[in-house]
Amino acid sequence: MDSPRGEGLRAVSVAGYPGVAAGTNGETGKPTVLWLHGITNTPDYCSPFLLSFAAAGYPALAVARRGRLGVPPTAARGVTFADYLEDSLRVYDALGAPAVVLGHSQGGLLALKLAEQRRPLAVVLLAPLPPRGIPAVSSRLDTLPAGLSSLVAILRGGAFRPTFRQASALFLNEVPRGQRRRLYDAGGADSALSLRPAYVGGVPVDPDRVRGPLLCISGGRDRTIPASSVARVARRYGGRWVNFPELGHEFCHEPGGPKVAERIIVWLDGALGAGTRS
Repeated sequence: MDSPRGEGLRAVSVAGYPGVAAGTNGETGKPTVLWLHGITNTPDYCSPFLLSFAAAGYPALAVARRGRLGVPPTAARGVTFADYLEDSLRVYDALGAPAVVLGHSQGGLLALKLAEQRRPLAVVLLAPLPPRGIPAVSSRLDTLPAGLSSLVAILRGGAFRPTFRQASALFLNEVPRGQRRRLYDAGGADSALSLRPAYVGGVPVDPDRVRGPLLCISGGRDRTIPASSVARVARRYGGRWVNFPELGHEFCHEPGGPKVAERIIVWLDGALGAGTRS
């Protein structure tokens, strides 16, 4: 069921999960883009890109997973990565037609795992948490205190949310200072347990089962997911890697974000038109 949600956006519910959408299916003949958001985010985080995709003719939506926006459990306590993958598969299957899947950060790893189990038309990974065999930890010394604190929380499990200071050091460093608090406050607590497999043992994804066009995007100033890790993901899974040297981790809300959205749209137009990887 849809309901109004600001200019160009509307609230949606897919397979019982609340979300936000832009654009209308069937008007342009282009497929839907399903956005899988990152840890502590909600669907509204993705709104700037959803509007850009819709303006280019791609209906787009982002849907919450369990543990937020009224979907139990509170603060996603006890929720695992497998639970989040189950949520993502349910939403994808409920769309009723093959779609493009775009994942950011933890959502990137979910998108890659979804592509192993389904056959999306194309996959876009924005600063994805990498799968097994590719390092997921930044080597930057200036983020070591914040990074170690987050890692301890991940290993302990339970609810997880970096402090504003930690988030500013790790994620928000390229977001304009006047917007950081608003963006931080729009998020919430999430499941540390869901991140543990990525940092302890890794999440396996079979390259032979990930098929179709793949685009991997990194930020050269990302203090969470190194650009080199994203490049390795692209190589392993046969995709294209694009690095934006001036960007960090939060593409949607950085000054260079519109360039990223435009690059994705141009790539989708070419990759889906040709039907092969580019």
